[in-house]
Amino acid sequence: MGGDLILQLLGAFAVGIGSALLPIFVNAEIFVGGVGAAVNSRVNIVLIILVLVIATTIGKAFVFQLARRGARKVQSSVERKPPRNRFFAGIRRVSDWLLGLLDRPYLGALTAFASSLTGMPPLAIVTIVAGASRQPQWLFLTAVFVGRMIQFLAIAFVLHQVI
Repeated sequence: MGGDLILQLLGAFAVGIGSALLPIFVNAEIFVGGVGAAVNSRVNIVLIILVLVIATTIGKAFVFQLARRGARKVQSSVERKPPRNRFFAGIRRVSDWLLGLLDRPYLGALTAFASSLTGMPPLAIVTIVAGASRQPQWLFLTAVFVGRMIQFLAIAFVLHQVI
């Protein structure tokens, strides 16, 4: 392994942990876009993405456990504004339905997978709600790992082919 690859792997680990803990400030998708555009070797892209996904999953496990230990039930005190149009109203209905599935131990994995793959509903929220629900941690983390791996590889290889 070259020195550049080691630095890229360390950077991927740092971004993975950072994006799991502080998703507003550290965006893993932007990092993946940079990897897809800047790294020439497909093998190196896969290795970097793998480390990123492992680190993201570790960070989400930490957040999951904080939510599990910190609350029996999550209640929102934030007032939700009504959607601006029918499209956004439909997205909200689907997100609410997916979040409702988190209270079911195995169907909740569908929400974790969808959120990891598409970002809807936001994975940060899904992680907290899943931790406070009856969602098995191993199943949640497996769904997050698989969804993020597919999403990140797709982004990286689309950009790798374009540039």
